[in-house]
Amino acid sequence: MTMMNLSLVAPSVLPLLLAAVMLVSWFMAPSTVKLCRRLGMVAAVVARSSHSVPTPHGGGFLMPLLFIPVGLALTWAWPMPFKGYLTMLLLAGALVAYVGWLDDRHELSPRFRLVIHLLAVAVTLALLPRLFDFMPLWLEKAILMFGWAWFVNLYNFMDGADGLASSQAVAMGIGLSVVVPAFAPLGLLLAAVTLGFMRVNAPKAKVFMGDVGATWLGYTLAGLFLLAAVDDTVNIIWPLATLPLVFAADATSTLFRRIVTGHKPWEPHKTFWFHRYLALGRSHLQLVRTVAFINLSLLALAFAFHKLGHPGWGFVVGVLEICAIAWYIRHREKARPSKVA
Repeated sequence: MTMMNLSLVAPSVLPLLLAAVMLVSWFMAPSTVKLCRRLGMVAAVVARSSHSVPTPHGGGFLMPLLFIPVGLALTWAWPMPFKGYLTMLLLAGALVAYVGWLDDRHELSPRFRLVIHLLAVAVTLALLPRLFDFMPLWLEKAILMFGWAWFVNLYNFMDGADGLASSQAVAMGIGLSVVVPAFAPLGLLLAAVTLGFMRVNAPKAKVFMGDVGATWLGYTLAGLFLLAAVDDTVNIIWPLATLPLVFAADATSTLFRRIVTGHKPWEPHKTFWFHRYLALGRSHLQLVRTVAFINLSLLALAFAFHKLGHPGWGFVVGVLEICAIAWYIRHREKARPSKVA
């Protein structure tokens, strides 16, 4: 079958392909628990842990293992733009996932991991068309490299509660598909493989995704979102920036607060906003449901204001919503002092 014929068939086959991939992920998910246990990859309970019993970690390898080969096939079979960039994104994503897997097994140095993340971002970013014509190319690339590398790491930071990072990935994959339908195949594929993995990662998690899953998700999502903004940057970048607000706002504001108060940014802690929400007596399931509802509202804001021709206002209202939630958590902390370390 020629590539042209594949492109014509793909739209009708896509729903079946997505369902098949999700089922494969669903049925393979329990094997990740067994493998991680057999390899001795078990997260012990320490002071900063959100879990109460030793739990296998590193099971997130299943997501890139399924997504990358199927994503490559979709990239070349589907009439998708920027195939060279997408191919590099997927291949460099394999490097990010592999280093994450090694870190889960052997605890690599943070500096080495950062170098690999920057390398993966740099080689992919070199193929990204221009987004901002009003600034020098070198400045645009520098800003995007810093932002992309930060998103990889903040996504890893936010993987601290059962099902939180995986549910966020599902929301962002679906959100990307709604806001920029041209990238629906890859956005929905990412959501499908992650939904299958949630069989063992949702509360109460039988396995954690680990660095292999969290850093890969952060890298891949950021790369897809940047590419989706290329054709109509001014209008698309705002709704795309609205979708990851839960993670971006939590991690960035927490890091800033810790730096200002004299803490080392890389020091383990339990002061993210989601930690503080859990410390109020909420369960991991309640957290995931709350974040899912917030993400649904952010998607509605992003889509509605984009269609109304005022995409920036969706982002502004989304930021106000996040601020209101932070105020609520702070208010509850004052009313019911919680142990936040």
